[in-house]
Amino acid sequence: MSIPFFDSLTHVSKDGSWLGRNQFDAGLERLLVEAKRIPDYRACLVNIHGYQDNDHLEEVARRYPELFVPIAGFDPSIHENEKSIRKELAELSERNFAGIKLHPRLNGYDPLDKNCIYTIREASSFNLVVFIDTLFRQLRVMTRHTPDIIDKIAHSCPDSKIVLLHGGGTSMLDVYEVVRMRKNLTMDISFSMMRYRGSSLDMDIKFIARTLDQRVTFGSDFPEYTPKECLDVALRLVENLPENKVENIFHLNLTHVLDDWLYKN
Repeated sequence: MSIPFFDSLTHVSKDGSWLGRNQFDAGLERLLVEAKRIPDYRACLVNIHGYQDNDHLEEVARRYPELFVPIAGFDPSIHENEKSIRKELAELSERNFAGIKLHPRLNGYDPLDKNCIYTIREASSFNLVVFIDTLFRQLRVMTRHTPDIIDKIAHSCPDSKIVLLHGGGTSMLDVYEVVRMRKNLTMDISFSMMRYRGSSLDMDIKFIARTLDQRVTFGSDFPEYTPKECLDVALRLVENLPENKVENIFHLNLTHVLDDWLYKN
């Protein structure tokens, strides 16, 4: 099947390192080479606060406007008050970022902290889509159940467009039950579908793709996996679906989530 692929999650770093290490090559040149392996490819280029540079991301997105949609790294926990949060959100919007990425685990904060909830809620005022990493487990603190966290966020921020990166990992089917009830949520299946290949999650993903095709998207999580690796696995997971459902999952859903930004650009 030949179909466009709008990759929901890629990262690059200025020095090519990934999360402060050199286990993976996160250089732009590698991603550009990998992107050419897929005929009709576009990607969200996403930063994690403290690990990648938003200035570099802005520069790359300007150089490759047909390829990358820029999603800025954002850490609510470093802000002293709501005014400071609004100021940074406004600046990111003015700089033409399409959204923000929140990573509670790597930045070490509670996703239900008041600053985080305020950030997600206020992002909608600036037409910023919120991408949030849903692998919430942290070593030093007890973590609430992932679907309950997501349900609380969605209830508190009903007007915000939220992309749930990694689909909650091993809690995926419970997250599905939350997503299907809340129209502001989109379920991303990046990383999880690769990490847990061959497990019972394969069946869960097939079920989710079949029954929630208008609210699901796939991503590669480059540099940990390449877009082509992800695409090959994803095509096997949806091989028995009608083409219109595959198109929804592979590019139309993410296009809809980002429609305000895409239309403007």
